[in-house]
Amino acid sequence: MSCFKCTPGEELTLAASTIAIAIAKEVEDNNDLNVLANLVISIGSNLAMIASQRAACPPPSCKDL
Repeated sequence: MSCFKCTPGEELTLAASTIAIAIAKEVEDNNDLNVLANLVISIGSNLAMIASQRAACPPPSCKDL
């Protein structure tokens, strides 16, 4: 999945907006939409934490042992 790191920010923003609009059109109940939105935010926060930890403390490689 290394294709994301070189994708222009404008394209990622457009994709995110398009996905959000498509989901909002399908989920009519505002409470359901709110729960789904918070779930997505939580997933994003956890992915960011994992990525920052990987960058700060990469796992040892075989040559480090």
